[in-house]
Order: sequence, then C-alpha cells, then structure tokens
Amino acid sequence: MKIGMMNNPRLDLCAEIAWAKKNGFEYLDLTLEPPVFQAGKVKIEEWKKALKEFDLGIVGHTAYYLPIASPYETLRQAAMEEMRWALRVFAEIGAPAVTVHPDRSISSSLSSKEILRRNLQSLEEISRLAEPLGLRILIENMDRTFNTVEQIQEALHRIPQLGFHLDVGHANLNVERNRTGQFLQAFQERVSHVHLSDNFGKSEDLHLPLGAGNIPWPKIIGLLKDSGYDGTITLEIFSADRRYLLFSRDKIRELWES
Repeated sequence: MKIGMMNNPRLDLCAEIAWAKKNGFEYLDLTLEPPVFQAGKVKIEEWKKALKEFDLGIVGHTAYYLPIASPYETLRQAAMEEMRWALRVFAEIGAPAVTVHPDRSISSSLSSKEILRRNLQSLEEISRLAEPLGLRILIENMDRTFNTVEQIQEALHRIPQLGFHLDVGHANLNVERNRTGQFLQAFQERVSHVHLSDNFGKSEDLHLPLGAGNIPWPKIIGLLKDSGYDGTITLEIFSADRRYLLFSRDKIRELWES
C-alpha cells in the first residue's frame, strides 16, 4: 500500500512535490486544474526535475468539472481538447494512469440514459487517446452519476482497458449505506486506485480528515485489505491546515497495520 496526497492546484507544483516528500508521502496525485495549470502555462521540464530530485511518483487526475457529457457538442469537443492536452502532459512527466470523472451534465436537458451514453462515448475516445501514450484511464465513482454498480459495470464492460478508481467518500453520498463493499465485491479485479476522505453522507462532499465524519474507517480499511488491494491510496483531505492531512496519514497507517 502506498499513501499519496493531492497537490493544491493554486500552489507551485515544485513546492508541493518537496512538501509531499518531506512529510512521508510516497507519491503525488497530480491534478491539472486552473489557475496554475492551463495550456501554455506548464513547466514540464521543471516538474520532471523536481520529481526526479525528490524521487516521487505520480498518478494523474483531471478536473472533475470538464463537461464531457455536455448537451452542446461544441462544449464536449472543447472538453476533449483539454483532455488531449492533459494526457500529453501526464505522459511526458511519467504518470502510469489518469483519473477521468464522469460528467453529470444538465439533467433538465438530457435524460439519465443520454447522460450515460455521452459519458461512455467520451470515455471511449479518451481511452483511445491514452493508449498510444502508455496511459491507463481510470473512471471514478461520483456522487450522482456513475454512483451505482450497474452504471460503472456498463463502462467497464464496454471499455475493457478502463480501470476503476474507488472514491470511498463519494460512495457515502446520496445513499442509505456506504457502497464501498458493493464496489469492491463487483470490481475487485479492476480497482486500480483509491481516494479516502470523510463526510456525513447526504449530498455534501466535505473532504474531511479520517474520523471527522461518519464513515466507519476500521470496517472500510478491513474491506480493502480483504479484497487484496495493496495499491495507491490518496488522502483527499482539503484543509488549509495540513496537520489534518498528516493526522489522516498516520491514521490510515495505524488502521492498515492493525
């Protein structure tokens, strides 16, 4: 098991790489988002040098709000162009895999069936773009769209090269019971990456430190270990005070070892 953190896209990436290494994280979950990360503003050679200097691995993470299922085809194509740029950057700096987020789109303009179809269309196109770059695309379960076993199963069946990114915090939203166990049972062989953060269920994706919400972490970590998962786990704890992130780092190590 490797523990990583996500960079803050508002901060200098080289400084984030140094902080991650200094504080015992084994990789950086690199998100390419504005304001710092925009086409024409990247410093690829500088980032590669910092990653090599601090001996830090990365996984890729694209912006969750790209409209890849937009009812406007021109907007969907614009999102795909941003995706092409991001994939080229990730490939050049050595990411083995990249997370893509399904788009819940505009429910008043599209039916749920059409939103699913457009997401699948874009995911197929993104996977084809990623293949010659040596990247594997991962699909993340979200809080509304792609939050059931059936929806994710359709994507994984239709796109065999797709991996599954399990977000335990999202699995706790808009449901009566956390769906982590269901996802692990259904997709044990396809789970390629995991995000952890806490919340109180309902609809608010709070990204709290582990133990600050109502997710039963001893049970969740037990389910992950029982499934045989031993890969990358990102602590997606968003707080200006990073002591909460460091507390969560220590908490997961304690739970994993016990």
